[in-house]
Amino acid sequence: MKTSSTLQTSRLIPATPAFILRAFQDPERLARWWGPKGFRNTFHEFAFEPGGAWSYDMHGPDGTVYPNKSIFDAISAERIVIRHLEPMHQFLLSITLSPEGEGTRLTWTMVFDSVEECGKVRTFVPRCNEENLDRLESELARLTAGDRELVILRYVEAPPEKLYRAWTEPDLLKQWFAPLPYTTPVAELDVRPGGSSLIIMRGPDGTDLPNPGVYLEVVPNEKLVITDAYTKAWEPSSKPFLTIVLTFEDLGGRTRYTARALHWKGEDRETHEKMGFYPGWGQCADQLEALVARI
Repeated sequence: MKTSSTLQTSRLIPATPAFILRAFQDPERLARWWGPKGFRNTFHEFAFEPGGAWSYDMHGPDGTVYPNKSIFDAISAERIVIRHLEPMHQFLLSITLSPEGEGTRLTWTMVFDSVEECGKVRTFVPRCNEENLDRLESELARLTAGDRELVILRYVEAPPEKLYRAWTEPDLLKQWFAPLPYTTPVAELDVRPGGSSLIIMRGPDGTDLPNPGVYLEVVPNEKLVITDAYTKAWEPSSKPFLTIVLTFEDLGGRTRYTARALHWKGEDRETHEKMGFYPGWGQCADQLEALVARI
């Protein structure tokens, strides 16, 4: 059987090439999504220009630190070429951005020094590259959010019905809804348009944080819309803060999960982000993924 020193991944992304390029050229944004699922980055040097050096540490989920050093060989509106120097495997990474329909065809091509070197990573690198593009799409969703919106996007290795159950069955929701060490002792869910929802989170010091709301839209296994503008149908709350729009897109056993927090005012959005929306809701999404993996 013929083998190759090349690995390639391609994906149609719903964004323009210029917009995708922004997620590469800003080191703060790039550090948030670069690498496989569960990894984080510390950048030491980043010169986004032809011949520019890029050195960084990748921190694995188990705490292992992987130092990396690369050079940007070429940069244009349609193509980025990165020469990876160390550690372990040397390769040339070419990322091309080609307009396709209303989006961009991103093609990720890795060329290794030899067939043998490529063979050593062929069993796991394609999966890691897909996870990397999942994280890129999550970052793009964050960048495209409106001035009153905050967004979490995840690709989850479970069918939509499992995520829907985790949002609509009280016993399941209690297991993941609050970012640990917070807990969720109460979940009263009347899941129908106009039905009320009362979720109480409890802090480590025992303080209870009630979250009353009402379901505006319910499409089983596809969509939920919940607002705190009402405490129950149809009694207005004293201070509406947000509406949550959840979508579960079926990808054949895998789900594109999007959670949008829509705020009444721009100031509310800023307040929510400063309160820790991204780390807090991100941790909850991690806990949700862990739960649906075992139910």
